[in-house]
Amino acid sequence: MKFSEQNFNKNFNIIKSYSKNSIRIKDKEYNYNVVVPPENKITKCKINIKLISPEYIIKNTGNNINFVIIASNNTGNIDKTPIILELNNKNIGIEFMNIASACSSHNILLSENRSFVSFFIFN
Repeated sequence: MKFSEQNFNKNFNIIKSYSKNSIRIKDKEYNYNVVVPPENKITKCKINIKLISPEYIIKNTGNNINFVIIASNNTGNIDKTPIILELNNKNIGIEFMNIASACSSHNILLSENRSFVSFFIFN
């Protein structure tokens, strides 16, 4: 699905389109797991959804992050409660979403200048 163009800071990592196996950010397609901050470098996410942990998330969020999106179409097989509790104890909100919802939420949080990071896990 493609998103309509809006006027954002050109340094923002705006998601332009997505499929169930990839996302397009700034005219580059990513068909592998990535960590997407609002700005700056997008990094490869070297973990699958079944192995995601609070430690891995915190290690890959950077400073001053107060919200995390975990995007995957396969989150039903993991125990989310320990992850949510650990991040909430550090005053970091977290939401598990499917890819489509996460793409929309990512762009909305960008427009609100929120301090967050999105993990897109396709496999």
